[in-house]
Amino acid sequence: MASISRLWAELPRISPELAAADSAAVDDWHADGADSTSEDGAEEEDDYPVLLRLAALGSSFAARVNRMSARQREQLLGRLDEVLLSGAENERNAVATGFLEALVGAYDRGVFDLATIWNELGAESRHYIKLWNTRTAAAVPYWMTFRESPEEQPAGAAVTLLREPCDLLASADDRLLGTSTGARDAKDPGYELEHRVENMASEFVRGFHEIDRSTRAKVFEALEKVVLGAPEADATAVRERFVPALVAGCRRGALHPVLILSGLGPHTAHCFRKVDEATG
Repeated sequence: MASISRLWAELPRISPELAAADSAAVDDWHADGADSTSEDGAEEEDDYPVLLRLAALGSSFAARVNRMSARQREQLLGRLDEVLLSGAENERNAVATGFLEALVGAYDRGVFDLATIWNELGAESRHYIKLWNTRTAAAVPYWMTFRESPEEQPAGAAVTLLREPCDLLASADDRLLGTSTGARDAKDPGYELEHRVENMASEFVRGFHEIDRSTRAKVFEALEKVVLGAPEADATAVRERFVPALVAGCRRGALHPVLILSGLGPHTAHCFRKVDEATG
């Protein structure tokens, strides 16, 4: 199990400057504690809480990130991601609500560009920040989901992208088209876009537990691509047809909200929250 005590031991080697800032923060804490102790000195000062120490480290990192090498950042962020993945509960909470939320706060205040180190963060750290943005309904920049600007999608992308990774959805779309009046090409993006997306959404909810995790992830990625880069008609079909079906599935107990919100891309998750709040 990763231990956060290893971080403090390794910090001087990773970054002497961060280690000095950390040492100063610890000294300030104990100095404040000494000033506030009772006159009889009976109370012993507490150790510097790991949550506050990691919050201070996060602020120090944000302020000094441009003076650190890629190797230094990789070592520090890698150690913290290990703790987030396998540390004790209090350590995981300290990394998440201390260090990572300090980074997000610095980014929100415009004093730190989180995009510059986004792909250097570990997978668990990125996942937590995405969940944090989902909970706070914050606007999420594209680079939190894609390494490059989202590719512009053609008309009908909502249908094409949803059919591609999931045979279950493609079959449902084919059945719908086969029972419709007149012969229709299953790949025609212009045919009743919203109706086709809604039909695939219903099938996704109905067959969710039969769909393997990898395929679910590809469907969630397709939704995110549509919301971010497809024409308005396609994005509207996802926001107003697919996402409400997910919300309804969660309310019926067919889907677990955690499985949905942890799988959806941040922009689609933001839509989910808005629909949930508007219809709750």
